[in-house]
Amino acid sequence: MGKTMEQYIAEISEVLKKNIADRKRITEPIYSLLSSKRPERLVIVASGSSYNAALCAVRFMQRYLGDRVKLLTPFSFTYYEKIRPADTYLLVSQSGSSTNMIEALGKCKRAGIPAIAVVGNRGCDMAKEADITVEYGVGEELVGYVTKGMSTLTLFFMLLAMECAGDGIPFDGEPENLEAAYEEDLKELYKAADNHNTVYRYAMEFCERNKKEMLSMKHVFFLGCGANLGTAAEGALKLSEMLHVQTNDFEVEEFLHGPDLQLTPEYSLFFIQGGDEAGRRMEEICEAAKEVTDRAYLISVKDIPVDSTEEWLTPIYLTAFFQYLACFCAREMGVVGEHPLFARFEEKVACKTENYTEEAPF
Repeated sequence: MGKTMEQYIAEISEVLKKNIADRKRITEPIYSLLSSKRPERLVIVASGSSYNAALCAVRFMQRYLGDRVKLLTPFSFTYYEKIRPADTYLLVSQSGSSTNMIEALGKCKRAGIPAIAVVGNRGCDMAKEADITVEYGVGEELVGYVTKGMSTLTLFFMLLAMECAGDGIPFDGEPENLEAAYEEDLKELYKAADNHNTVYRYAMEFCERNKKEMLSMKHVFFLGCGANLGTAAEGALKLSEMLHVQTNDFEVEEFLHGPDLQLTPEYSLFFIQGGDEAGRRMEEICEAAKEVTDRAYLISVKDIPVDSTEEWLTPIYLTAFFQYLACFCAREMGVVGEHPLFARFEEKVACKTENYTEEAPF
């Protein structure tokens, strides 16, 4: 029997630290390509948790690469993006079996640009279609509800930005003192990796303490800002796909411009606070939400005993809370399959190749 989803979550801290130490080897294939091509922009094309991983990393990437980082879904890329030969496109999928990503690879080939696949497993179907295949350092994760893959991919993008800055690659976001920033950020990344395990342990205690509320969620909002827009998106995705409840994610202030009107006492809200000055506004909105529902929770670096880092690194570890939350709720409630009619839906719009397999999470 393979590992459970929670076992993969528990591995994340150590795998993150291993990949930080091994950063030059992991990022070298893309670094070499970028240093030879010298692109105008780096365009990341990703879907699902891979998209959320990139969204978690983009703010940090811009610290080193400026605003020349773009993030797209494969659907938008395939149908609406005009290929720019001066750009470099990274097509990202942990499983490497997503049909939309294979379609995106085909668009690259037809345009005569390198079809670059960034995947969790080099033996995947995307690798068969790609010109260049890069493994980003997840190792084994056989459960379909990816956690280790999502967190290691977030880290990969951050490490890639650090390694590509300051070596003739013409991006424009480099810190004033690049060498000092690089060394400081390495230390911060190691702290963030350790923090993942701390947040995972905190989530275990939180879920037990609030068990009745967690196991009766029906409508759930995830509110974030800054780098944790990606954390909110991943929380919403994980809970919807595993617990099969209605979820939405918003930037916290945008929540006030319409979505808040549906609030009732049965709604659950998770406010994700990374520790920067925007957190004050988030606290205000969270407290206001408690006038309507007792299910408003502030998930804050102020309340979890983590080693403080810059806000742009907090998604690396705050995602642990929602990885465990989804796992806990689905496991405790015995949610292991979809509605019987879902099979008919999937037959008509399958999103994975025939070779795709996954193991049960529990």
